[in-house]
Amino acid sequence: MSAARVNRIEWTSDVIRLEIVLWERVDARLRDRHQLPLSFFESLYFVSRASGQSMRVGDLAQSLKVTVGGTSKLVDRIEKAGLLTRRPDPDDRRAARAVLTPAGKRKLAAAIKTYETEVTTILDAALTPKEQQQMHQYVTRLLTTTTGESS
Repeated sequence: MSAARVNRIEWTSDVIRLEIVLWERVDARLRDRHQLPLSFFESLYFVSRASGQSMRVGDLAQSLKVTVGGTSKLVDRIEKAGLLTRRPDPDDRRAARAVLTPAGKRKLAAAIKTYETEVTTILDAALTPKEQQQMHQYVTRLLTTTTGESS
């Protein structure tokens, strides 16, 4: 007996559409509760988890999987909102590091709870905790394989 042929276009299309639905749901909840777009949340979250709670824009771009130019503009908008600031990079005079402001730390702390609640509602409706862990392992493996980086 042979295994059924996998329709890779269909399932990757499903994954892409799932990402869009997840983004829209979480983004809407964060905007509604915290006036915080998901793009801001993601940036604040990555910076908060970085060594020294600061990141160079290029490193943030790599984490977000977007261009450095796009990330620089995003950081400009987050900085204008008072949630991030740029500080000189002590290791590279040409670079700056993004650092959360006190307001950014407060906003992120509140938004994390909302984010967790929203994704828990979505994920728990469809997957058991064990399936969620498996899914995380699969996604992490695919990201590592396609980007050549570990997350």
